[in-house]
Amino acid sequence: MACNNQPGTAAVSQSEASKQVIDEHFRYLNDHDLKSLVAQYADKAKITTTDWDGETLGPQGADQVYHQVFYISPDAKYLVDNVINTDTTVIVEYDIIGLKEKAGSPIRYDVRNASIFKIKVNKIISEATYSNSRLYHNR
Repeated sequence: MACNNQPGTAAVSQSEASKQVIDEHFRYLNDHDLKSLVAQYADKAKITTTDWDGETLGPQGADQVYHQVFYISPDAKYLVDNVINTDTTVIVEYDIIGLKEKAGSPIRYDVRNASIFKIKVNKIISEATYSNSRLYHNR
């Protein structure tokens, strides 16, 4: 008699699942895919950044933040160069390059950012982004 056992697929570790969420996140950022980006956030996700005071919450907050970011710099590209993954916390260092309007004339910029993401059940439950406006390299 033949055995009908099928080889099972290997379980995905939390670390691999978190990495996949972040890989998708930066792909959505580069594609300016607001709908997919916003869907990555848990209902009560806390989103903070040094670029503005306070925090925003959940998908609605993410929509507000990224809608504004994409409006200000519609050609922005997010270039990841370092990822530290500790299962449910992922730290990402990256550059953002693009054009932004200043005094009616577009200027090129390059800014260094670091974001700390906490992930639970394949959703972002918190994001804290740090940048230093003095690191903008206007060209």
